[in-house]
Amino acid sequence: MTRVITDSLNIKAGEFEGYNRLVTILYRCLHTNQGFQPFFDEFRKQFRCLQGGILGLTHEPMQMAYGWTFGYPEGFEQWFLNSGLAAKDDALLHFSALPPRQFDSLAGCNPDVDILSVVNGETREWVKAVGLGDSAGMLVSEGPAAKVVFLANRHRDEGHYTSTELMQMNMLAPHIENAVGLFHKIYQSRTQHETLAMALDQVGKPMIVLDEMARVVRCNAAADAVLSSHPRLFVTEQSDVRLQSRHQGFNRQLNDAILTSIFNARDGIQDMIALFDQSGDERLAVCVTPLSMEAELDSAEALGQYGALVELVPFSATRTPDIGKLKRLFSCTHAEAITAGHLMHGLSINEAAEAEGLSVHTVRGYVKNLLAKNGYRRQAELVGALVRAIG
Repeated sequence: MTRVITDSLNIKAGEFEGYNRLVTILYRCLHTNQGFQPFFDEFRKQFRCLQGGILGLTHEPMQMAYGWTFGYPEGFEQWFLNSGLAAKDDALLHFSALPPRQFDSLAGCNPDVDILSVVNGETREWVKAVGLGDSAGMLVSEGPAAKVVFLANRHRDEGHYTSTELMQMNMLAPHIENAVGLFHKIYQSRTQHETLAMALDQVGKPMIVLDEMARVVRCNAAADAVLSSHPRLFVTEQSDVRLQSRHQGFNRQLNDAILTSIFNARDGIQDMIALFDQSGDERLAVCVTPLSMEAELDSAEALGQYGALVELVPFSATRTPDIGKLKRLFSCTHAEAITAGHLMHGLSINEAAEAEGLSVHTVRGYVKNLLAKNGYRRQAELVGALVRAIG
């Protein structure tokens, strides 16, 4: 039932008016004690959802281990946790089997499909009872012990989800994955005063938080380990602590990316910037994402705190990309996966075309297809997703 989105459904920046607000609110959830409720409220309004949430599910047997939900009656989480129904829920079974970060509709975005025809057993009784018309969801992440699923049910009076709406959700997917991974650490700690910066210490991915003056607020242990062995990238030791590179050209690019991200955070723009630093066979991808942490969402006078989140992804430049994994994760053809492999190694479209003996027009077409199929607006967003998933 997983579909491939064609170029004709590609979403341009101005065609998804709620995008910037949704992503900004999502990242703000990392700095409050409200869980994902503010994001759910905005997502629910944007996509006319009845209920849903983010659920952590064990593998064998599949049971709900934890969850953040919206729209369900009080006590639902605890009831579902103890009921054992997760292993029989058709929506959860379907979405948990998808490739990561790829939304799908249980009814296949087909207005002629009655959702009752694709569910059975106890799921069918639930669907009938609450008047479900469709369900959209994705696999957020999967680990050795559990997987995380995002789902959003819609009442039948609102109609089925459309392919365009799924494309819009796919634009949010990498941000949801990133935020859930970070918030999970905060949620597990159960400390009300936990912050994003403190939570980074518990995250295995190398990450750095910068404030609105581009100063390093927190550099987690994984990032410290990468920086200690990197020949050029480092954090200054004086009082004005900053992320710098000893390579003058790359340092200029890095500073520009950080400042651009901070300015974008102030303007509610969530464009991610990916840079590549190579030293011999070792390559480091530096992914910079805007962070916005206003105290009040709807107050123009509220004093905002803005910054940037930096992710470091080290890998070998000689490592051959796993084409099969790229095809599976990014819903692409063999030729598109090869192009994706070049992009994640920092090659430009012209360089990828030269490496494969193809025309620039052909490779540009492959990149356009990758963007359209995965819901990204810009090449930098696609590259960031590639290095995060494969690097």
